[in-house]
Amino acid sequence: MKKRIILILVGLVVVVGGYFAYEYFRINHYPLPVPPSESWEPFVNSLAAEREAFFVERDGVKLEAEIFIPAGGEERKPAVVFTTGSGDSLYQNYAYGLVETYILDVFLSRDFAVALVNKRGMGQSEGNYVQNSIAGRAADVYAVVQDIKTRPQIDPDNIGLVGHSQGGWVVSLAAAEHPDIAFFISLAGPTMSMRENAGDNYYHFARCQGLENEELEASIEERMRMVDLSIRIGKLTDFGYFGFDARNMSYDPRDAFKTVQNPGLFIFGENDDQVTPAPNLDRMNEIFDNNVPDNFRSVVIEGATHAFRLADDPCDSWVNPDQQEQSEDLVEVLHAWLEDQGY
Repeated sequence: MKKRIILILVGLVVVVGGYFAYEYFRINHYPLPVPPSESWEPFVNSLAAEREAFFVERDGVKLEAEIFIPAGGEERKPAVVFTTGSGDSLYQNYAYGLVETYILDVFLSRDFAVALVNKRGMGQSEGNYVQNSIAGRAADVYAVVQDIKTRPQIDPDNIGLVGHSQGGWVVSLAAAEHPDIAFFISLAGPTMSMRENAGDNYYHFARCQGLENEELEASIEERMRMVDLSIRIGKLTDFGYFGFDARNMSYDPRDAFKTVQNPGLFIFGENDDQVTPAPNLDRMNEIFDNNVPDNFRSVVIEGATHAFRLADDPCDSWVNPDQQEQSEDLVEVLHAWLEDQGY
């Protein structure tokens, strides 16, 4: 028995040590070598827009950004800054064409300049997004706003933000902290806390694995226990994803929502397996005591997944998503809302 206990303890030390060694390697080898999609350069080169790559520096970290300014139109153009969601994602390969269809196509066609930014550690951006926070990402995005404000082609009073998924939290917080942001659009961005959103993700994962009733609930509870354990470890070590969870899992956007005075658009996908519309709409109503302010509008896109592709069920979200149709409804909603805002 004693020998068995020793072997178990040694095994645990090896596993934990291996994880920390892996995370140490990851942290010290950002930026990650994630390539752009093969279709990115042909697509952006076909746009009728002036294209310029640039870097923005904040707190000694350089962030890769790119701006597209449409040909013709107004001499000084409104602009929008887009930021991605969670994970190892570039704007150049993001969410199966989301940037190309719903950001570049839509906004350039309305004579908006479009700025895209890679978060820390992605593409040519320095740093490490795992060591950042929602507040830090909001400050990074606002640094891009400050940069493009100085450009003679940009109307500094009409710069908005668009974020997808986790980026929805980022842009709403930036808009709350900086009233000069003209508007924000949250595409599949949660209105609940990050920890609550994790539970929503685990619900769909378990359901799509065929679990039901007590098994489903047990699966969610087990995963949430692991989240809470990660938070506790992160508070002690601030290492890797432990530190990320400790910094971010408690983030709740309610204070940001209550602060924003300028227009905000929240768009959800009916078949989103990561940000379910119903509980997020319920949370918005709860935050505002069923009296959501007039400057906010929420829309659910029929059939849309988290990437705003069309599927019949949330469990189909990631089954050949590049073969799923994109949502024409979302394009129409974006155009109509921008028209309502006077653009």
